[in-house]
Amino acid sequence: MRIRGKYIAVAVLAGAVLAGAPATAAAAEGCQWTAATLPVPDGYRLNSMGAGDGAGAVAGTLQPQSPGEPLVGVVWQGDGVRLLGAAFGLDTELNDVNASGVAVGSYRERRPGAEFPVNHAVRHTGGHFERLPDPPGYTNTKALAINARGDILGAVGETEANGVNNTVVWPADAPGTVEVLDPSPAWQVQGGINDDGTVAAAVLDWSTGGHLAGYVLPWGGSAVRMASPVASGDVIPAAVTTRRIAGTAGHDGAFLWHLDGSVDRALPELRTVAAMNTAGAIVGEAGDGSTLFLPPDGGPAQTVAPAGQNSRVREVAENGDVFGSATVYSPDPATAAVRWRCG
Repeated sequence: MRIRGKYIAVAVLAGAVLAGAPATAAAAEGCQWTAATLPVPDGYRLNSMGAGDGAGAVAGTLQPQSPGEPLVGVVWQGDGVRLLGAAFGLDTELNDVNASGVAVGSYRERRPGAEFPVNHAVRHTGGHFERLPDPPGYTNTKALAINARGDILGAVGETEANGVNNTVVWPADAPGTVEVLDPSPAWQVQGGINDDGTVAAAVLDWSTGGHLAGYVLPWGGSAVRMASPVASGDVIPAAVTTRRIAGTAGHDGAFLWHLDGSVDRALPELRTVAAMNTAGAIVGEAGDGSTLFLPPDGGPAQTVAPAGQNSRVREVAENGDVFGSATVYSPDPATAAVRWRCG
């Protein structure tokens, strides 16, 4: 079923509760995080959850229950879900959506005789999918994130076999073009793009023994290397806003950086960072596997989801709502799209 142009209200899983804990989990300072499963149309189940516009719209991917049908992209917003369908009838994964309703991701094409499928970056706008242009010399592309003005962050590779490694941006003010930010063949990790077009990414650096080095890549400016707060180890940015960068350093956990690449401070409560909003609220994973929320004012960390729920957080909205996936019972164990809200 392919539906465009409107949101469809679908009932929340009846009686669904998070595995390993009641629906409400206690948190610090009297805050109680209530988990609600997000709607999924009949005939589908969750495949993956993406990020969103900061105001409650979140992109994702569903898998049809009918064998042979392609993966489809969706956008959750409010109490409904909009089924965007499959780009050109092929498996489609959506990773992000902005406030203008433009969703980005990729579709997968299996070519005759090829060992690996090739990916093609797409955006969904105006009720239809559009393929994004390939940079010269690259055939394997994915769109990973989109900012408020429509700049799209992605990753590309020369062929199907070597994956998607190089960091690119499809700029909103130059439709039909794409900029390769770092054309080196080394492995790269794309951390995010902020509303000014600044990208945070990590690049493999053989001069340090093959560690990943974090970089701030201002649009139209020169790349700035992020300082390492530890003697050695990878520096991997995970989220970037117009104020800060959040990520990890080696095995020493999570940190904040300024946009000039200097270290701001450690985030000792977290092992990894999942998302950060423009106010500075951060969500990530603690050492015990629980999901934590760090308030923007520096208050005590709050437990969004305890360990054991297989929770995977992807978004923290401007109002503090947290979005991701977790195991639910309804009554059989299943992975569902979840919104956690502090009541």
